[in-house]
Amino acid sequence: MSEVKQFVGFMMGSEHYGVDIMAVEEIIRPMDITPVPRAPSFVKGIINLRGRIIPVVDLRDRLRIPIVDTGEHMRIVVMRIENRQLGFIVDRVEEVMYIPVDHIEAAPGVSLNERNYVEGVARTKKGMIILLDILKIFTPDEHIQMSTMA
Repeated sequence: MSEVKQFVGFMMGSEHYGVDIMAVEEIIRPMDITPVPRAPSFVKGIINLRGRIIPVVDLRDRLRIPIVDTGEHMRIVVMRIENRQLGFIVDRVEEVMYIPVDHIEAAPGVSLNERNYVEGVARTKKGMIILLDILKIFTPDEHIQMSTMA
């Protein structure tokens, strides 16, 4: 029997994406976001989540995906990255996916920069799922800049 990995599945635009479930702490409904002056354009601001200040990134904007849904299905996925929490805005959270490792193919070589944040592509009954390596979404300078926000 093949090893199985768990991912949290979500949609941005018309595409399906997934991130390792071990990075996800919780999924919340949108709440008031306080803008942060001089933050990168993809950082929408900060939220106060039960006394914790968390920067919020519009993942759609960060990955240059057209923003389609800003309605009732939009969620903030709170993840732990390098010992800090970040919230990521996505169009719709779908489900926890159990994907056999042998159904995951290596990331295609289509990245136009050195940060290939696509961990792989999974073949599922729903179609192709793009698996993101959330640690590679930001440059080292962006990591430093965001760590000063929380």
